[in-house]
Amino acid sequence: MAALFGSASLTWQVSTRWTSLLGGPRALLMQVAHPSVGAGVAEHSGFASDPFGRLQRTLDAVMVIGFGSSDQRREVLDHLDRVHARVRGVTADGDPYRATDPDLQFWVHATLVDTVLCIERRYLGVLTRTERGRLYAESTEMARALGIPDRHVPADLATFRSYMDEMNHSLVPGDQSRSVARSVMRPGLRFVPDPMRVPLNWITIELLPRPLRRSFGYRELAPPQLAAVRAGQAASRATAPHLPAALLRPPGARRILE
Repeated sequence: MAALFGSASLTWQVSTRWTSLLGGPRALLMQVAHPSVGAGVAEHSGFASDPFGRLQRTLDAVMVIGFGSSDQRREVLDHLDRVHARVRGVTADGDPYRATDPDLQFWVHATLVDTVLCIERRYLGVLTRTERGRLYAESTEMARALGIPDRHVPADLATFRSYMDEMNHSLVPGDQSRSVARSVMRPGLRFVPDPMRVPLNWITIELLPRPLRRSFGYRELAPPQLAAVRAGQAASRATAPHLPAALLRPPGARRILE
């Protein structure tokens, strides 16, 4: 049974590489910057105790929806529908929210799409401007699979970028958003010592859109920190596009992609 994206698609070319994992924390922070999403995550998930478990489950679901068989895709989508139907409540500011709201669903989807585009530019650099437009067009197929009405989905990459710019400048993270963000940046993982986590946080802060970086209160990277991140990006762009595909697949992807 056919996958949503085959091996000839740009989505496969970009999203099945290990570099996509670097964008996970960025996408999460962008998602919860929306107070309604932040409240939903804080109140209806075990995110605070297992932030990277939730991230892994999200990435697994995206991989199956995009690259799994139609039966696998339907199973995951039905599960998401059941979970999201229970996620509703009121933010700390008194605004009602529900996970089935198409505007919220598209924002969550949009952060993943924007992150894929951002990671491609920073760490791969293999696509032309025209190909990035095609990559965005492919992402609208994922939005339809998720049940997001077409009227909520920007028609092209330029319109999508305008939407992202408006959202990045207008969102004001609430207390719940900030609490979830702290769990992302300081997850308290016993097997990851603090000195190892710090460079990963540099990567996340550099990837965040500047308006959201400021909204969350993160300082700009110091010149040596930024230089280290830029050096890593340059090294990735110089090597990753030339490595065998099998070496670039993220953990857990083999069972879906093969």
